[in-house]
Amino acid sequence: MASIMENFTNQEIDINSLPQFETVDFQAISKNNLIKANLLNTLFLCAAILGCGILFYFRIGQAQLILLITAVILYFGFQFWNISKLQKNYGFALREKDILYRRGNLVTKTTVVPFNRIQHVSISRDLLDKMLKIATLKIFTAGGSGSDIIITGLAPELAVRLKEALATKLTSDEF
Repeated sequence: MASIMENFTNQEIDINSLPQFETVDFQAISKNNLIKANLLNTLFLCAAILGCGILFYFRIGQAQLILLITAVILYFGFQFWNISKLQKNYGFALREKDILYRRGNLVTKTTVVPFNRIQHVSISRDLLDKMLKIATLKIFTAGGSGSDIIITGLAPELAVRLKEALATKLTSDEF
């Protein structure tokens, strides 16, 4: 036991020598189709809320109905603004030992996942995604769902290439 402790070192790391993820060039995501998908989902939600309000038209007054319609219009307007601003910051980058994913508008979040933490990668496409020709790449990590990455709005060919690149990295011993 003593020989193990004799070889043990725990040197201090110079923080300035660590790689800076802020300087990485992020690859943009297919923004137009992702914006369309998000807007269609928001429009469907607004139509459902408006439909419920119209169904209850005879039970509520006209003033409440106008208030409901105004709220739906304001909500849709805010969602449109937010979605269009959010998409400008979406991006990903592959480095030698990790993958980075950036998203957010008012608060920008960047997730860095080392390849040795990735458990598996999958691609999903629902009906709307197929119509808009986009895919979602899901990267599952060891250690909980807080570090998982879900990249939406990728071109299907790019999602497949990324999945294959990550699979190659996971099967190699070079991390």
